[in-house]
Amino acid sequence: MGIFKSVEMRGLLKSLLLGIIACVVAAVVFYFSALEETMAGSIGRLILIVSVFYAGCYVSKSYGNKGLVRGITMGVIYYIVLLIASLIFQESKIDIISYLTNFLLCLGAGAFGGILGIGLTSE
Repeated sequence: MGIFKSVEMRGLLKSLLLGIIACVVAAVVFYFSALEETMAGSIGRLILIVSVFYAGCYVSKSYGNKGLVRGITMGVIYYIVLLIASLIFQESKIDIISYLTNFLLCLGAGAFGGILGIGLTSE
């Protein structure tokens, strides 16, 4: 299990697990409540932002330096993983605007998470 010694891989795994758990919780809430399904897109984007933000914050806090770069890197890595998964499992046509929007959300959330991670570093 040498691959999980990398801080980036641990951060990616933890943030993916956070995203999966949040998606399951959101699905249960939508199923058992009177919330409209039109809100699902907004909730999905919020889950994406929180997951990438956590990944950037975790990695930059672990290293203690270069928070912006490390956060943006985690955002790009997270986006690439989601892009590969969506290309494998999605049967519909590719919507370039949606992919670009998600890419920008990942970059921004990762950058802000990286900056906050540096602020949380205790020396």
